[in-house]
Amino acid sequence: MNERLTWAEIEERYPHEHVELVDYDWPEDEINPRSGVVLAHAKSLKELAALTKDSPANDAAVLFVGAIKPPPGTILSCNLVRIAAR
Repeated sequence: MNERLTWAEIEERYPHEHVELVDYDWPEDEINPRSGVVLAHAKSLKELAALTKDSPANDAAVLFVGAIKPPPGTILSCNLVRIAAR
């Protein structure tokens, strides 16, 4: 699987999954990469780690595709540092 996908295509194919991207185009001023090759994907990070442990990529990005839902009562600052709620 060496197909280069846009971020929109990755979101469509792998919703709510963790993906490992290689050969990606990710400008510094953008939140998500523009495109990349999905090396592996899984529902959990643990599963993704198991899939990729025998073939580590030299320059890979691991991302969650979808909105991250923090636990109830979690407060995030503007730089996304977790602050414990009192």
